[in-house]
Amino acid sequence: MSIKVQWNRECQFKVTTEGGFSFDIDATSNTAPCPTEVLLSALGGCSATDVVLLLQEKGFEVEALENSVTHTLTDDEPRLYKTANLHFTVKAKGVSESDVLSAAQEAVAKHCHVCLMLQPTIEITCSVEVAA
Repeated sequence: MSIKVQWNRECQFKVTTEGGFSFDIDATSNTAPCPTEVLLSALGGCSATDVVLLLQEKGFEVEALENSVTHTLTDDEPRLYKTANLHFTVKAKGVSESDVLSAAQEAVAKHCHVCLMLQPTIEITCSVEVAA
């Protein structure tokens, strides 16, 4: 697999994946998300995918899912991600908070590739709520 990163100007780049998808990044966050925001987006998207799939495997019909990713940074430069919390809000008939938490914890510990790559250096936690 390959990804092409082409400089546009200043700190702005166009990323193109092997499949032909493209998006912009901007280290200053003026015109597009910065690379570290893209990394957190990947964490949120990958873990959310696995939570949906795990809940569906358990027989729940997921109507909606939102994953709000919050983080803390280290105190020293370079300021790196220290922790990340994945807060899943799920709407599904008959689902409980314990069902969602179980799926979230399993996703983080066993399935989400981004979580598994980042966990050696970032503490990743989960919190959940069930939407009415």
